[in-house]
Amino acid sequence: MTPAYRNALLLLHLTVFLWGWTAIFGKLITQDALQLVFTRTFIAVCGIGVFILVSGRSLLSGIGDIRVCLLTGVLIWAHWFTFYLSIKVSTASIAAACMATSTLFTALMEPLWFKRRVRPYEIILGLVVVGALLLLFGLETRYRLGIGLGVLSAGLSAWFNIVNGVLVRRGDAVNIGLIELFSVMVCGAVVLLAQGRAPQLPWQLSGADLGYQLLLGLVCTAFAFVTGVAVMKQLSPFSVVLAVNLEPVYTIIIALLIWRQGEQLHAGSYLGLALILACLFANGLLQRRERIRQEATTIAPIA
Repeated sequence: MTPAYRNALLLLHLTVFLWGWTAIFGKLITQDALQLVFTRTFIAVCGIGVFILVSGRSLLSGIGDIRVCLLTGVLIWAHWFTFYLSIKVSTASIAAACMATSTLFTALMEPLWFKRRVRPYEIILGLVVVGALLLLFGLETRYRLGIGLGVLSAGLSAWFNIVNGVLVRRGDAVNIGLIELFSVMVCGAVVLLAQGRAPQLPWQLSGADLGYQLLLGLVCTAFAFVTGVAVMKQLSPFSVVLAVNLEPVYTIIIALLIWRQGEQLHAGSYLGLALILACLFANGLLQRRERIRQEATTIAPIA
């Protein structure tokens, strides 16, 4: 293992750990979901904008189709809004567990975007996840709305990540991210203004909310976004996806340590959570084996 690879791996796990805090801060911040998303994005846009200027990057180069970036921002806004609304009406653990299904949503949506066949194991894992969600839905009756919103948020996350997978091939990831986050911020402001409410800027928040929002916007969004892009230069997509699957695990553990009774679920619900997480890891391992098999079939035999 080279020092560069080891450092990238450590940075990746730090990034995933930071992402695990996004649901925690969403629970701690007293703003409603709409205001929370706007303020988070405002701070993140400023943070990434400063990074681009300090690093000497060209601000608007390598974006590609700006209209697609702006529309993708609308998807991201809908994802974040439903995610934080899920947290507000249920728990951080529920929202994180439901978000874990985004990997399997991606596996089912990719064939439509990339014109490939659906792999049989993806269907099987998808059915197991549906069964786990039904178990969770049946036991946690008080959180049914939160579960529904969390699954919707996971589907939206899968959608915009697939689109981003195409966009990043055509342009600069950091600049694309800046445009998308700007679109999220504008979308959030428009929705708030349509409701007759003024978007809350950071200096209008209470001391506690401002502190949590700065951590959420700068550390868990801007910094984590930049590092998430940087590690891709050293690590394989499989390594990244497998590590990202640890995000809901971190969130559930942190939530239980902070809120204890308020985050505890029925005993059977943890079986559902375990099934979802097991499917995520199984999906990653099976995809790796499939990729190795495909690569082996394309290598010509040595004469």
